[in-house]
Amino acid sequence: MNTVDDLRNENYTGVSVRSICTDPEFRKNVLADPTVRGNEETKKLVMDKLAVGGKVLLTGPTGEAKTLFAQIMLNHLISEINSKKYHISGCPFFEDAGYLIHVVENYKQNVFNAIEVLQSLCPFCRMNIEKTLSTKGNPVSLDNTKQMIELTKAPEKLAQVPIEKTIVRKTQLDPRNDPESLYMLLAGVENLEQLLGGESNETFAATSHKVGALSQGFMVVNEIQRLHLSLLESLMGFLEDPQGIKYNLAGETVYVDGAIIFTSNSPLTVFGEESQPIINRVPEVLWPARDVTHRVEIVKDMFEDHLITSKVNITSNPALIRMFELTGANEKDFVSKLALEFIAHVSSESIPKSLKVTAVRSENRVARSDFYSGLDEIHNPQRSPHIDLRTLNNAIGEIVIRSKESDNHEGIIVTLDTVKENLEIYDISPTLINNGLQAVKLKLRNAIREGKTAVSVDEVSEELDKLTSITESDLRKVIFEFEILDDKEEGAAEYIFSQLKPSYEALLQVSYL
Repeated sequence: MNTVDDLRNENYTGVSVRSICTDPEFRKNVLADPTVRGNEETKKLVMDKLAVGGKVLLTGPTGEAKTLFAQIMLNHLISEINSKKYHISGCPFFEDAGYLIHVVENYKQNVFNAIEVLQSLCPFCRMNIEKTLSTKGNPVSLDNTKQMIELTKAPEKLAQVPIEKTIVRKTQLDPRNDPESLYMLLAGVENLEQLLGGESNETFAATSHKVGALSQGFMVVNEIQRLHLSLLESLMGFLEDPQGIKYNLAGETVYVDGAIIFTSNSPLTVFGEESQPIINRVPEVLWPARDVTHRVEIVKDMFEDHLITSKVNITSNPALIRMFELTGANEKDFVSKLALEFIAHVSSESIPKSLKVTAVRSENRVARSDFYSGLDEIHNPQRSPHIDLRTLNNAIGEIVIRSKESDNHEGIIVTLDTVKENLEIYDISPTLINNGLQAVKLKLRNAIREGKTAVSVDEVSEELDKLTSITESDLRKVIFEFEILDDKEEGAAEYIFSQLKPSYEALLQVSYL
C-alpha cells in the first residue's frame, strides 16, 4: 500500500478545485472544448467562481447549453482530479494527502499549528492517523495536544499513513424528471458502512454518517427555481459558506473540496421572496446566448452530427459520432455556407438583445435587471418563441432527413433553398426568415465588394446597393470561391455547383426581398 512518504518522493503537494480552475492549461482546455462553443469570458468567470467558493448559479435563456456546459465543466474538473489527486486512505470525503505532506514538512517548525491541522480533518482520517501513530498498549488521541507534543517521532509516523488514488464521479440532479433525487441526496446514507464495507451500526460511529453523494462534492443541480423552499433551506449550509462545501458531522465541521453548479432559466423573482436570502448566497453568472459567429460553428457541428447519424443504423452516442467524424465518414456530404449563415442569423434574431453576448456581466445590478427582463420576454406566450439550441438541433435533423441522397451524388447536399423550405414546418415568423435572408445577402455581397471572392465589384455593375448583371461565368467563380469547391473532386464540385446555383442567383441577380 502506498504511503504519504511515497508521494513526498514524487514531489506531490496536493490538488484542489482552486488550483485546477486557476491553472492556465486547464482553462485553455475548457475554452477549447467544442461541445459548447462561445461565451469564453463567461466560462472564465464560472471557473473563477468555482475556484473561490466551490459553487455557482448559471442563469440564462432556455436551451442555450447551460446544463451542458455545467456537465462539461465538471467532466474536465473530475478528469483532472482523477488523474492527479491522492487522498488519505478510507476517507469518504477524499481529504487530500497533501495535508499530511505539509504537516510532515512543517511539524517541527510549528508543532501546535501542525496538530491543529490534524485535528481539523474528518473523523475517518483522524481515526486512520491515530491508528498509525499508536503503538501496542499506547493508543494516541489527536485531541490530546500534550500527548501529541510528546510524540517525538510523529512526523516519521505520519509519513507512513496509507494513501489511496482519488476517483470521483459527478452527480446530476434534475427536479423536472427526478424529483426524489434531491430528497435522497439530502437524507444521505444512514449507515455509510454499507458503502465502505465497515461493520459499525452506531449512528455516529466513524464509519457511519448521513453524508450521501455530496461527500464527493461534484454536482449539477438543474432548474434550481423548481426546488421546494424546504429543500433550498436544507441546502443552506452548502450554499452560504464562502469556502467550498461544508458538512457538520457529529458536531464537527468537515470541508469538502468540490464544485456545485446550479442552473436556472428564470430570473430570481420566480423563486419568491422567502427564497431570496438563500439564492443570493450563491455567486451568480449570467449565461448569455452565443453570438452569430459562434452560432455558425454550432450549426455546423449539428449538421455534422446529423449527417453521420443519418448513415448509422444504431442509436449513436457522442463518442460514436466523434469516431466517425475523425474517420471522415461524411466527407461526401455538403452543407452550403449560405445555409449555415442563414440558420445562425435566424436563430440569433429570435433572441432579445439584452440576452446576447456583449460583455461579462455578473454582479452588476443594472446589467442583471436588464438580463432578467430579457428572460421574462422570451417566456412571454404572446411573443414569437426564440429558437433555442434544442429547436435548432431538431430543425437541422429534419433538414438532413429530407435532403435525400441524389442518384448523381453519393452524399447529401444541403442548400439555402432546402433549409428555407424545411423551416416552414416550425413556428418561425416570416420576419425572422426575411431578416436571416437579408443578413446572408449582405454578407455575400460585401464579400464581393471587399474582394474576398474571385469576382470583385469592379467586374459587375452596382445599382442602388444591388449587384446586377453578373454573368454565368462570374456566378460560377463566386460560388466556387465562397463555398471552397476547388477542394472537391471535379465531378462532385460540378454537381454541388448545380445544386447551389439557384440560391446564389436569387441573392445576386435579382432585387431580392
